[in-house]
Amino acid sequence: MKSLSKDNIILFPTNRIVEKKTTGPVKDDKLVKKLQEEQTKQFIETSVDDISIGLLRKFYDLAIKTTKPSFTKDLAMLVDIMRGLVYRDFGIKHPAQSLSDKLVELKTLKDGSQSAKIDYSTIMEKKHKTHKPFSPDIKDEIRDINDQAGFFDGDDLKDE
Repeated sequence: MKSLSKDNIILFPTNRIVEKKTTGPVKDDKLVKKLQEEQTKQFIETSVDDISIGLLRKFYDLAIKTTKPSFTKDLAMLVDIMRGLVYRDFGIKHPAQSLSDKLVELKTLKDGSQSAKIDYSTIMEKKHKTHKPFSPDIKDEIRDINDQAGFFDGDDLKDE
């Protein structure tokens, strides 16, 4: 096969280009940023879908009635809250974040761990008992994860 050199390439006359935006890569920061944001959103949507399918399988394995309309509603809410969580981690706004911000109050305990308290009265007309969303086992797991956070931080790999 013949190798290409500058002598073998015939450039199209630039004065004949009607739509310059269709000629190839453009060094437009707005375009690059929009493309990156769209790719990030696509990654997030795919990731949340994968998590959701795994969660649905787990519910099915636990013999939870996944065909009930109320299950579908609750799962849709759960999936959208997860979507908001991941979007927030990437610094992108999502409506579910507002819901979390209105419903959940965080407190830092003496040992440095955090406790979350959900107050439904902020969005409901009828008074409702405040819920603590995490069981003691989950709280212990979160505390263990937070204690290990200093040992390895995946964000440090981005700098390499």
